[in-house]
Amino acid sequence: MINFLTHYYRNDKPPFQSMAYLSDDEAERVGMNLLRENPKAFRRFRKFPTYWPRRRRTDQWVRSEFQKKGGCPVEPYPQYMVLGTSSYIAALGEDGHYVELRIPLSEFDPKEVSFTYSDCMVSLWLHEEQQYEAHYNSDLHGKVFTLPEILEVVKIHGIPNGQWETDAKRAFDFFVEAQVWSFRPLRKHIEEHNQPSDVVHEKT
Repeated sequence: MINFLTHYYRNDKPPFQSMAYLSDDEAERVGMNLLRENPKAFRRFRKFPTYWPRRRRTDQWVRSEFQKKGGCPVEPYPQYMVLGTSSYIAALGEDGHYVELRIPLSEFDPKEVSFTYSDCMVSLWLHEEQQYEAHYNSDLHGKVFTLPEILEVVKIHGIPNGQWETDAKRAFDFFVEAQVWSFRPLRKHIEEHNQPSDVVHEKT
């Protein structure tokens, strides 16, 4: 059974960066800089005026759905990790500069971590706009899961590992995303990089 979460970040930057704490203008400036640094990993920023409102709305959706299931988010915005590992994200750092940071699930309070099957923005988009397509799965997409729920889901569906390249029905199942709603289990890792806990760059 998978018993850890992984955060991917560049080895020349600190972990657990989030643009969510920035103003809209500052977020766009940072996004454009990231796009120039790695066009493959940050291609979503090419249409930033469209992307950013969706990002904000999706975070609100995840938070609301998680609270309905008894979740207790501490922070206004989540930090992003994946359940297990993700070959999809790792490939975005093919220049060799991406680092894996693994943290045991035992270090997280289940009431402070939500999950979506694939990226939460992708999951919501599939539910809202792709329900009649072969790659939509009503059991997986458009849902926010608790830790016990997602562990049951992966027993049945597994954790995506390249199926998006060969199976049309799994075309958007890139990873199982974890949204961490507290800095408590992350702070020691942030402090190791001499960074404050309310840092301000986009997730990786």
